[in-house]
Amino acid sequence: MQLRLAWGLNRATLTTFVTRGTITCVYCITPRSRKLHLTTKPKLELARTRVNPHLLTLALTSDYGTITLLFQDDRGGLEVLSPKGTFVPATPIPDTIVVNAGDLLQRWSNDVIRSTEHRVVSPRTPPQDDYFPARYSIAYFCNPNWDATIECLDNCYGDAQGGREKRYTPVNTHEYLVSRLKATY
Repeated sequence: MQLRLAWGLNRATLTTFVTRGTITCVYCITPRSRKLHLTTKPKLELARTRVNPHLLTLALTSDYGTITLLFQDDRGGLEVLSPKGTFVPATPIPDTIVVNAGDLLQRWSNDVIRSTEHRVVSPRTPPQDDYFPARYSIAYFCNPNWDATIECLDNCYGDAQGGREKRYTPVNTHEYLVSRLKATY
């Protein structure tokens, strides 16, 4: 993991947190696997977008874990909230993967790395027969071990960061993910 090199951490510092994955979904949290999630957005009637050209198909959100790998089709619609507060299209590029930083990575890094806030709007691709085609994406949510305690890394506060204080209290991965899912669903 290149993050450990950037922060001057030894290999064991982060790898001990990901020896087992955590699957997260609306209805379950189990300690044995990561989550691979197929997201489909059905075809969208053109008339609906005339009424609301920025129709949201996924409201503003962030991912709860550490990192999300997103494989998206060529339809588009994913937008990322920039630091300036504007939305920037994450235009699909063939044969690439979108990498989103999650909330637990933001906590680990004490805001050095910010969680990717994003939304999905009506696609930018031309409609076919008065419909925008269905949109498909696959998200792979990477989370720390479910029993791991996530706390600010040593190189992300104090003298290493110009005197920055710790911004987050330590959290248990499982408890944090469950609380976020319960608050959402």
